Amino acid sequence: MAYDADETRRRILAAATAEFAEHGLAGARVDRIAAAAACSKERLYAHYGDKESLFTAVLNASFAHLGQAASADFASVEDFAVAVFDHLVDNPANQRLLAWARLEQRHDWAASFGVLESVRATSVGHLERLVGASLAVDATAASAGAPPWSPDDLFALVLAIASAWVQLPGLPDDQPRTPDVDAQRAIVRVAVGRLLG
Repeated sequence: MAYDADETRRRILAAATAEFAEHGLAGARVDRIAAAAACSKERLYAHYGDKESLFTAVLNASFAHLGQAASADFASVEDFAVAVFDHLVDNPANQRLLAWARLEQRHDWAASFGVLESVRATSVGHLERLVGASLAVDATAASAGAPPWSPDDLFALVLAIASAWVQLPGLPDDQPRTPDVDAQRAIVRVAVGRLLG
């Protein structure tokens, strides 16, 4: 069987995603990643360089996947928020990776800027199209001197609503939480609708 470099990289990324989500950058072990990817450490290093570069590749892949989820032509801001919510529910490791990156403060954020900017630009573009260029707070808040919302502000708020449940701590294994994802999805849709209301 011929060596397939793309398949090896895919296996390494999948194994590294699981390892970094579980242990963070500091606690992750390259030997465990290589074993889970069924490749040698030398092959892993040849494809991704050092452990920090591999973490960056994993984190950037998670950001790119979010960008793909946010790239559809949505009919409403509520649809956009639900798509982000569904992506986060389907990819719980992504939020753990982001939490580790923030907690450990070792990630080179400049190495992720291009991917993050692409996700932001796509998302803000949708929000500008869906809500219009004149995003503004409601009349009560405006009369109180609150500034109008920018599309970036709206993106931050929608992202916070869509990710609300993934921020909650898990329960011990003997008391598994069984969330009603359909109810949470409906709450996201209603909350974002009220935000714009």
